[in-house]
Amino acid sequence: MNQEMFNDLHAQLGAMSPELQGVALISNEGVVVFQAGETVADQSLIGVAGAAVMRLAEHISAGLAECTAQEISIRCNRHAALFVPVGADVLLMLVLSADTDTRPLAGAIPGIVSTLG
Repeated sequence: MNQEMFNDLHAQLGAMSPELQGVALISNEGVVVFQAGETVADQSLIGVAGAAVMRLAEHISAGLAECTAQEISIRCNRHAALFVPVGADVLLMLVLSADTDTRPLAGAIPGIVSTLG
């Protein structure tokens, strides 16, 4: 994914959910490749935490009837962070208001990403 594709993705997600506060594309190694909006924490923390969360989820979901993790959400009082794999080597993190239902976004992301190329 390049910067233009990421910007298009950010615009489409923002149109789908006005609660969207920030978006980050994170490599499996924990590097924030692209970022837009507010992501609530610094880039190094986001990258490392995002990669670790996805690895943990993959291990847990593999033990649960061998299902593949499709999304992970973490909520606190003010924010929700949604992590969705968007390729073999990257995941997308969305920061939203805490009361946002993340399921429609999680379901739409793979289709949006595939149309971008």
